Amino acid sequence: MTAFIKQIYRKALPLHWRQSISEYRHRDRLEHERWCRENLPNVLSRYAALTTPTHDRESAKKLLKDNLRVIELEISAFCNRTCWFCPNSLIDRKQKIELPESVFLRCIDNLAEIEYEGVLNFHRFNETLADRELILKRLRQARSRLPKAKLGIFSNGDYLTREYLDELREAGMSYMLMSYYLKKNESFDKARVLKPAMQKMADKLGLEYEVSIDTPKEYGITFKYPGVEYLLYRCWNPEISGIDRGGVIDSISKRESKVRDYGCHFPLRSIYVDYNCLAMPCCHLRSDVEAHKDFIMGDMREMDLFTLFSSPKYIAMRQSLTPHTPKCGPCATCTADTSAMSLDLLSTECGL
Repeated sequence: MTAFIKQIYRKALPLHWRQSISEYRHRDRLEHERWCRENLPNVLSRYAALTTPTHDRESAKKLLKDNLRVIELEISAFCNRTCWFCPNSLIDRKQKIELPESVFLRCIDNLAEIEYEGVLNFHRFNETLADRELILKRLRQARSRLPKAKLGIFSNGDYLTREYLDELREAGMSYMLMSYYLKKNESFDKARVLKPAMQKMADKLGLEYEVSIDTPKEYGITFKYPGVEYLLYRCWNPEISGIDRGGVIDSISKRESKVRDYGCHFPLRSIYVDYNCLAMPCCHLRSDVEAHKDFIMGDMREMDLFTLFSSPKYIAMRQSLTPHTPKCGPCATCTADTSAMSLDLLSTECGL
C-alpha cells in the first residue's frame, strides 16, 4: 500500500508541487533543529527548576511567575446538581460553605505580585453562579488586582439570565463555558436533544449563535456576545468521552483496559484550591475524596501560592507524573491528554 501511494505521489502530482512539499518538509526540519538549538537549554533549565526544592522566596516567586498558567479557586461548595458522571453524585455538595475571603484575597495578592496574566477560574466542583452576590464580588476583587488575567466562569447555566450575564461581564469576566449535561439514560442526539436545548438557552439569553463544535464526542455553540473572549455552550458525549475523576466514576474507569503510561503536565503549570482551602495538583482530584487525600498539596490557610508551588509534595508530583512511565493510584486510569514532556508542548506550556 505504501509503495502504491508513493507511485501515485510521483506520477500524479506535478513536479513543482512535489518540489514545494519537499522544500516545506526540509524547511520544517531545519526550523525544528533551530528551535532545539535556541530553546532546549531554556526548557531543560525550566524543568530542572520545577523539580528542585527551593526555600528562597524570590526563587519561589519566579518559579510561579514563569510556569503558572491556570489556577482554580473554588469560591463555594454548593452545587445544585448531582450528575451521574461527577463525584457530586457520591459526595454531598449541598452545603453552602464559602472559601474564606481571607484565603481568596491572599491568593489574589500573590498573583498580583507576579503580575499574573494566565487563567483564573472560580470553580472546581461547585456551581459558580448559584450565589450571585458572591461571584460578582469575587470577580470585582480579582479584576481590580489582576487587570491582565483571564477570569473564567464554568456553569451548568441553570441560574443564568441575560441581566446576570451582563453583570458578570461588567464585573470583569473574560469568558464563560456552560455545559449541557445529559441525564443518565439520555442519548447524545443532536437533532432531538442538543439543538433544542441550546436553542432554548439562546432564547433565554436573547443571543444569536453559531455552531463551533460538531464531532461524535462533543457538540457546542458559541454565542455572539461582545465584550468577552467567548461564551460557549457545549455538551460532551458521555458514552465515548469523559474522565473518571481519579477513579471515582467506576463506569468510566472500566472503559480503560491499560494503565496510563504517558506523562501529565498538570503539576507543571496549574493549581487547584478546593472550598475547604486544600490545594490539589489536578482538576480531576478532590480533597474530599478519600482515595485522593494523599494528593493534597497543602492548606492555603497555612501557606501562600509561592510556598505551595515550590513545596516538596508538588515537586514529587512532577517527578512522578511527567515522565512516560506507568502511573498508579487515581492516575492509573486517567485518559486526560496532557502529555507535555515532548519538548515542543513543554515549551508551549512554559511560555517559550
